[in-house]
Amino acid sequence: MTNTIRLHELYSNDGLFAQGVQAGELTFLAQDARGPNEKVVENHGASHQSRRTLENLSLALKIVGLSLENVISLAVFLTDYSDAKQVAEVLQSTFGESGKIYPATTLVGVCGLEGNCRVRMDVIASASGDREPIVIRDIPLAAGSGSHGIRVGGLVFLSGVDALDERGEVSVPVTIQSQTRAVLNRISKILNHQKLGLGDLCRTFMFMPSTEYRPGYGEARKQVYQGIFSEDEFPPNSGIYVQDLGSNVLLRSVAMAYRGKKTIVTSPHVRTAPGSFSQSVRVGEWLLLAGQDAVGFNREVEAEGSLAGQTEATLRHMKHIVEAAGGDLNDIVKTTVYLVAGQDRDEFANAYQNFFQTYGRSLTMPAGLTVEVRELSPRCLVEIDAVAFLRGQ
Repeated sequence: MTNTIRLHELYSNDGLFAQGVQAGELTFLAQDARGPNEKVVENHGASHQSRRTLENLSLALKIVGLSLENVISLAVFLTDYSDAKQVAEVLQSTFGESGKIYPATTLVGVCGLEGNCRVRMDVIASASGDREPIVIRDIPLAAGSGSHGIRVGGLVFLSGVDALDERGEVSVPVTIQSQTRAVLNRISKILNHQKLGLGDLCRTFMFMPSTEYRPGYGEARKQVYQGIFSEDEFPPNSGIYVQDLGSNVLLRSVAMAYRGKKTIVTSPHVRTAPGSFSQSVRVGEWLLLAGQDAVGFNREVEAEGSLAGQTEATLRHMKHIVEAAGGDLNDIVKTTVYLVAGQDRDEFANAYQNFFQTYGRSLTMPAGLTVEVRELSPRCLVEIDAVAFLRGQ
């Protein structure tokens, strides 16, 4: 069963994204500091916008009987990463009180957000009482994090992991290979705390400041994964190239793991990428899709140069993968859209809405958000992450 969150007191763009969607035990929503008039006070700083964003999230969660204490995963997108310290202080004052469980938290500096916002927060919440925080003394926390993650039932959500030490510095030499190995080693240690390992990963997100680091990252990750995953069973992944992650930070990774059966789902209509990522993994009632773009078979980019055409191709790939799992487009409950900075958002929005209107059976859109980033896969203008809820499938 899914429920859509609708609240007149909050900014709404229902034609593109639902304010929030509750599916099973998880609720997905994204908010910023805008009110129903679509305006944000630009001269108010990141602290003010963060507090206002959290207030908006609280209002949205209240509709489904939840509160900020139910938040288990929190991604914070910043247009100026120098705001990270202010935002971290707001998060600490909100979630750091004794007795509260600090959500798995990640801060990322992107190139742009809708509505001239400086801060946007993407949230997963759960009413489940079967949850516990993960805190490990000898592993430094990334900026804004108050825990290394949260286990909810069989799912484990990790905070962003990077190679910074307890002083907030990166050991030399500063290379993507060394940072990739350090990050995956830390993820392994965190999962070991839950009696899990890298082989239990079901979704990863890799944020890097430039595509120049892509080859070294891929090489180092493949070395670490050797003997853990066969090349056609790597976890679904997103490689996103953002504006800033902090001084000398070349990689920040977000990961999910699952205690239980994982099933790789592959559509013959979508290209595969052995040694890079699986198309999707099903865990319980959830289908976690790798970030999809317009890259087709033989690594040819469909609709090159056209944002509308690439948006349609990307969504078509998503649709094929969900159908291979026995679902359809209406089972997608959450998307995150990454646009290369400088694109026409209206061109994207029209193509995105038209696709769902054409192939969907429901007037309700998935929850989600768009962020502008520095780069994506070569010649790609858009990439979309998705989560589908397959109850009864």
